[in-house]
Amino acid sequence: MPIEQIFETREEAPEFLRPSLLEKDGKFVFQAELPHEIHGLKKALESERAAKKEYESKLKGYDGIDPEVARQMLAKQQELEAREAQSKGDWATREQQLKDQLAKDITKREQHYESEIKTREEKLQGMQRALDRYIIEAQATAAISAAKGTPELLMPHIARQVKIVEENGEYVARILDAQGQPRIADIKGTPFTIRHLVEEMKADPIYGRAFEASGAGGSGASNANRAGGNAKTISRAALDQMSPADQMAWFKGGGQITD
Repeated sequence: MPIEQIFETREEAPEFLRPSLLEKDGKFVFQAELPHEIHGLKKALESERAAKKEYESKLKGYDGIDPEVARQMLAKQQELEAREAQSKGDWATREQQLKDQLAKDITKREQHYESEIKTREEKLQGMQRALDRYIIEAQATAAISAAKGTPELLMPHIARQVKIVEENGEYVARILDAQGQPRIADIKGTPFTIRHLVEEMKADPIYGRAFEASGAGGSGASNANRAGGNAKTISRAALDQMSPADQMAWFKGGGQITD
C-alpha cells in the first residue's frame, strides 16, 4: 500500500517533502509507494532529528540567561572594544604628533646653529682679512721706506702679490708668482720676501719712478728737501724690534733707516 500523508498547507510539510507534494482538493498530499522512497524518507527524518538534537544541546548552554541581558552585555563589550581601539588610535596620533614636533624643534635648532656658525665664520674671515692687510701694509711700508720709495704708489701693486699664510703658529707673508705659487729667492729655496719684491720693483723702469733718485737732482733732491734736516733715523736691527704698528707710525712720521 502506498504511504499517504495530507497537509493543509505546503508550509506544514517538512521542507524535504515539499518538492514531492501533490495539490489535491485544496490540500497537499504526499504519497510514497516504493521501498527505496520509504528508506529515503527515513534517512531524511533521521538527519532532521540529529540536527534538532544538536541545536537543543547548544541551546542548553544558554539556560538561565536573559536574552535582553545578554544583548546588553554584548553591546557593552562592543563599546569597550571600540573605546580601546579609539584609545590606541589616539595614542598613535599623539605619538606621531610628538615625533613631528621633535623633528621640527631639531630642524629649528640646526638652522639656528648653522646661522650662528655662518655669522661667526664671516666675522672670522673679516678679522683675518684685516689682519692680513695689517701685516702686509706694515711690512711693505717698512720695506718701501727703507728703499726710499713712496708707499702710497707702491702699496697696491705689492699687496696684490702677497698672501699671508700660517706657519708653525706664525703669520708670514709669501710673494706669489703669476700662477699663484710662492716665489723663492735663490736655489736654496729661500722664500721671496716683501723686501725682495721692493728691491725688484726699484730696479724696474716703471716702478722705479716711485723711488728717490740716487743723485742729488731730480725727484730725489725734492724728497730730501721735503724731509728736511730733522729727519729721524733708526737702524734696521732696532726697526725689527718694533711692532708692525710702531713701524708704520715711524715711517709715516718721516723716520728713516740708516743701514
